[in-house]
Amino acid sequence: MQVSRRHHYIPQFLIKNFADADGMLYLLDKQTGRIAKQRQSPKAIFFEMDRNTVLFHGQPKDHLEALYAALDDKAAADLQNVLLSRQASLEEVVSIVALASSLKWRIPASDPEFGRLKEELSLADLKAEIRPIDQAKPVDQNALNQLVDSDAIKEAKRILLPLLPLFDENKLTDIHASWFIHSQSDERFPSVIGDCPLLERPNADYSKLEDFIFPLSATDTFVYKHGAQKRIKSPIFTIQKDLATLHYSTRYVACRSKTHLETIVQMYSAMQAQNQVGQLTKLLFDFIA
Repeated sequence: MQVSRRHHYIPQFLIKNFADADGMLYLLDKQTGRIAKQRQSPKAIFFEMDRNTVLFHGQPKDHLEALYAALDDKAAADLQNVLLSRQASLEEVVSIVALASSLKWRIPASDPEFGRLKEELSLADLKAEIRPIDQAKPVDQNALNQLVDSDAIKEAKRILLPLLPLFDENKLTDIHASWFIHSQSDERFPSVIGDCPLLERPNADYSKLEDFIFPLSATDTFVYKHGAQKRIKSPIFTIQKDLATLHYSTRYVACRSKTHLETIVQMYSAMQAQNQVGQLTKLLFDFIA
């Protein structure tokens, strides 16, 4: 069976929500400061070759990518329902939170931290374990230890790690009670999407999710802030959100509007010159009432 190679760390179904009527986007490379002349398709951006490929018994396997694809299919259906209805069941909220948490660890920006955690955290720490299919047979402990220490299992922790916040029932209940979608329909300011799409309050606990802002499309953003009254104080929030996305993105940012993307880059450069970018996250959450 052929092994897939083009592995998106931002799922294509999400990228498509930010594309124009032709299904295309303008792409900024932060390293060069340039916007690509040609518009890009969702298939052509936010991916790395063989990112989720692991060697198992010396053979390349893409089981992790296949698992991501299955999870993405479920998230895509739930997200579509929420965007259409502007309502969400607890199950659908959990699905969106799971997607947000997954993207937190799926992206290249998380690689250094995940590289440390995959060595430090046991499967038990991640509320997982490996069991033999036939538990009546004796376990080959040496073989089990080799499996646990394999690259395949260590990389699988990237999928298990984002599930930890979902075990916090109080947090999920609070998110379900406090979330809302902020929409803006002004075509001059379509939301950008970056390679670090989740905007979260500073959080050093890998097992938790803090207040977060999660752009879902060019017009809609999922907002969670504990105790919020579910409203945005100022339309400046839209621009502030895009500036924060640009700030936290490692390399790539995309938008359906080249003009808006250029404006965000210019505004961010001006903030850098005035040493103001460090306040972006605080200011962003201050706009949420």
